[in-house]
Amino acid sequence: MRMTSEPPAGYVAFVSRHLEPLRRDATRVVGGEEEADQLCVDVLTDVATRWAWLELQRTRLGQADAADVFLGRVFARRSERFFLDESTAGDDDLQIMVTPERREEPPARRVYVSNAVRLAPIVIPRKSRSSAFVAGPVCEAAIAWWHAYENLRRRRLVYVGFVIIVLLLALANLTAPPTEV
Repeated sequence: MRMTSEPPAGYVAFVSRHLEPLRRDATRVVGGEEEADQLCVDVLTDVATRWAWLELQRTRLGQADAADVFLGRVFARRSERFFLDESTAGDDDLQIMVTPERREEPPARRVYVSNAVRLAPIVIPRKSRSSAFVAGPVCEAAIAWWHAYENLRRRRLVYVGFVIIVLLLALANLTAPPTEV
């Protein structure tokens, strides 16, 4: 199945169901709002990348909770880097704490805004723009879907480039004059 540039309704409904618990768990794991938002986007992007396979498992293979199980696995894998290994934390006799040097003014920080964030207001369907409409899950789904779409597109370009290089090397090997021994 080809991935479209807009998320399907099933994926948007999935994000709507799981966004608040995912944010709550991400905030609990990482402790900060900014890191929690990044973790949520990463996890939802991984689910969006596999959405066609997850839907196939749900509809054809009878695994109704395939997307839920995959979400849990991805969340656990992505959040591992935020966990502290408490078993080794108390083993050190010497602990060194490094504190940053205080400055008068904080350094200027560049804020990265992806194309998905810029496109999010455009992707929201017009018929959904009512007073009862909650833009959060739809925007999050659109952003994660766009990231997944771009990742798959980039991966496809790398595959095509690799195949072209292999074909050129094979062609160069076939057209090279034979070496005499």
